[in-house]
Amino acid sequence: MGSVVQDRSVWKGALLVLLVSACGHQVDPVDDLMTLQGEAQGTTFTIKYVDPEHRDLSDEVDSILRGIDRSLSLWDPSSTVSRFNESAQLVTSDPYFLEVLQLSRLAYAQTTGAFDPTMLPVLRAWGLGPRGEDELVLDSVAPRIERVDLDGILAEPPPGQDMSGEVTVTKRWPLMEFDPNGIAQGYTVDVLCEQLVRKGLTDILVEVGGEVRALGKNPTGSSWTIGIDKPLLDGRRELETQVPLEGRSLATSGNYRKYREVNGRRYGHTIDPWTGHPVEHGLLSVSVIASQCAMADAFATALLVMGPEKAVEWAMRRSDVEVFLIMDDGAGGYATWSTADWPGDADIKGVSLEGLLQIRSVP
Repeated sequence: MGSVVQDRSVWKGALLVLLVSACGHQVDPVDDLMTLQGEAQGTTFTIKYVDPEHRDLSDEVDSILRGIDRSLSLWDPSSTVSRFNESAQLVTSDPYFLEVLQLSRLAYAQTTGAFDPTMLPVLRAWGLGPRGEDELVLDSVAPRIERVDLDGILAEPPPGQDMSGEVTVTKRWPLMEFDPNGIAQGYTVDVLCEQLVRKGLTDILVEVGGEVRALGKNPTGSSWTIGIDKPLLDGRRELETQVPLEGRSLATSGNYRKYREVNGRRYGHTIDPWTGHPVEHGLLSVSVIASQCAMADAFATALLVMGPEKAVEWAMRRSDVEVFLIMDDGAGGYATWSTADWPGDADIKGVSLEGLLQIRSVP
């Protein structure tokens, strides 16, 4: 299978689903709990659902994963997104492509452009393309940033609820490219979860590459529990906080484990869509809880672009999401901040906005 996500502009997967471990593709019934695990989209997935009938839904899951791959994989030259990127215009009825484009527009508008999936030419200039390009062509950043603007991708008729008809998708600039990687894993979680609901299941956990959606209860009758990693650079994984999740989604983006050195200077993998250069601020990790995993995924990516001050301001204006930030404290450690209704451990709450805004950028 190809890969929707091979190398992301930010480190994804700072989530640890408690009681879940990655392994080869398998179906593992324990009592009424069914577990599907495997590899997809350059990462791993885990699906858990309570089913007294012990139905093996792995074929349906694999079919969905293959379908999304055929639509959104930047590795597959025949995928819908690859064909669009190689042309000035594409006529398509591909529901996955059109829905991800529509969701991307929503995230773009709601983050004032901090989430912009037309960054691929700039990512390539920094050696951060989906194929893991190593060559830096930084002198080409300036002309490439001129082609970064999701408003430059036009659809007629605009994709909406009915995805059955053909849509003509056109680029304002022929060399523009659409990169779904900042939203694709979260979107995949949503599609898989909705399919399980259609099968009559109510107690479900779906995780792809660290992006999670949970419905109902776990087998003990409690909420599903998700762990968020501490920002450790030595490869160790320790939990910073645990989050009960029920009827919502959780996505995390981080910028501390993956970096590049250019002329002796270390840069993270998060690129500012307005400047075309890596962001330089003290925000290390962003976790977002939202109804849709696709939107949580996109928002986490966007807030990591914004930096701590703007991320807090954005989060304080929203009543439909919860946000948890881990930041460099300027003294060799880190600080945390969360929105008032973040459901995690109580001891992380109460960090004042005033205190947060005093955190300096990483030099």
